Amino acid sequence: MGTYIGETIRVKGQLRAEEDIQIAGRIEGDIQSQEHMVTVQATAQLRAQVAAKSVIVGGSIDGDIVAGDAITLQNTAMVAGKISAPKIAITDGASFNGRIETFATKS
Repeated sequence: MGTYIGETIRVKGQLRAEEDIQIAGRIEGDIQSQEHMVTVQATAQLRAQVAAKSVIVGGSIDGDIVAGDAITLQNTAMVAGKISAPKIAITDGASFNGRIETFATKS
């Protein structure tokens, strides 16, 4: 099931999880879920560094994103910062301002 952070929730600080996270609210700080997925819904507004196995962005992130597997920026995404992952997909309509780094996965 994972963790859901609703639209009315505001978090300031470090968020660490050992499960999938869905975010619809606002977060300022660091988000880590190294072995799981982080989904940033269209209503979410993050000023955060995000580190996860995979990240799907539909909302707004001001900060760097690092994924061990993949990053997907959906058409509603607005991202400002560096994104790093072996696989990166940017859907037509997404807004991205920053730097992209790709790297090979560990075998």
